Amino acid sequence: MAVLRCTIGVASFMLFAGGAANALAQADNAPPSEQAPVEGAAGRGVRILPPEPPAPKPVAQEPQAPQQQPIHAVPPAPAVAPGRKVPVAAAPVAVAPVAPVLKACDRPVAKPTLRFTDPARFDRALKGKLRRGRPVVVDLDTPYPADNEAPLPLGAWLNEIKQSGGTVSVAPYCQKGRGLGGFFAKLFGGGPAEPYKAARRYDAVLHVDAVDQVVTQVEFAPRKATK
Repeated sequence: MAVLRCTIGVASFMLFAGGAANALAQADNAPPSEQAPVEGAAGRGVRILPPEPPAPKPVAQEPQAPQQQPIHAVPPAPAVAPGRKVPVAAAPVAVAPVAPVLKACDRPVAKPTLRFTDPARFDRALKGKLRRGRPVVVDLDTPYPADNEAPLPLGAWLNEIKQSGGTVSVAPYCQKGRGLGGFFAKLFGGGPAEPYKAARRYDAVLHVDAVDQVVTQVEFAPRKATK
């Protein structure tokens, strides 16, 4: 009896479990109208939409860079063999203008008779040369400007020639003279002097370097006889 009761109990439990499972399966497959009502907004037929994404923030436009000019293609440098030096072009060097160099001109008389170096001895030396009646050339170690008076005592000899009726002229050399005329009036001062009477038979020629405008030599030439 006890065994029969256990078997009946087990069979009843299995029937009850199978019925419950079938009931659950039918409930899942039933149409929506027959399914159990859903609570909340979904049960009332309201559709819940997902939240919209936030609108993007406006982006400030950056100023456009100026368009660059197209760069011309540079031809590739020629290949150089290893160990060979590439000649480098030297940069052009500005050449400064060179001022023309004026060559000093030779004085007209290469072998003068006297040199005007010591004024104290010059009078005696010149007087002795003029008494011979031959041309005498005096070379000036220190030339003087052509528009100035001749230094003493040379100026006294030139003055004696002028006062005695002789001529004192200018002979420019090296190039054409510039404004060398009309300056004789202030070259000599004073009147005839007895110590210089040997110059009365002579004329004088002033050799002037026209470039530097200085008197370099004084030539005493015998005066030509007047008719």
